[in-house]
Amino acid sequence: MTRPLLRAAVTALVLVTTLTAAEASAPDRRLGERLYRDGLNARAEPIRALVGMPPSPISGARAACGACHEWNPAPGPASANAAPDLRWSVLAAAHAGPRPYTEHAFARTVNEGLDPSGSPLSHAMPRYSLSRSELAALVAFLQSAPAPKNDTKVIR
Repeated sequence: MTRPLLRAAVTALVLVTTLTAAEASAPDRRLGERLYRDGLNARAEPIRALVGMPPSPISGARAACGACHEWNPAPGPASANAAPDLRWSVLAAAHAGPRPYTEHAFARTVNEGLDPSGSPLSHAMPRYSLSRSELAALVAFLQSAPAPKNDTKVIR
């Protein structure tokens, strides 16, 4: 093999290895969608949460984010009783409140029930115990959702 061909082969191998490593460390958007829509973790087990006061356990489809936070792409105002839109474009927007959501703030909201400024959310918001990889996958799914075309209710 000539020197330029060898160099090209080594470069291609390094590139493929780098891309494969990046894909392996990237959050699994499909897992995020399964958490959101079905309430199932990576092992296809129901996720669990506590909701209400006093706290009551819920799991699986009842604990899925989409059970309350389903977004509707149809234009029109959100219902006053609807749970806030969780699409990342809405959560991270500057108009989402005094402090928009970051991945860290979102993790605190999901697991501890605190908004980005540290104020407690309603007891209607379940408190989960999701792992870092589950939270990263959920954020990846929410980031992949198209931005809403109308005004949406935001988390405050």
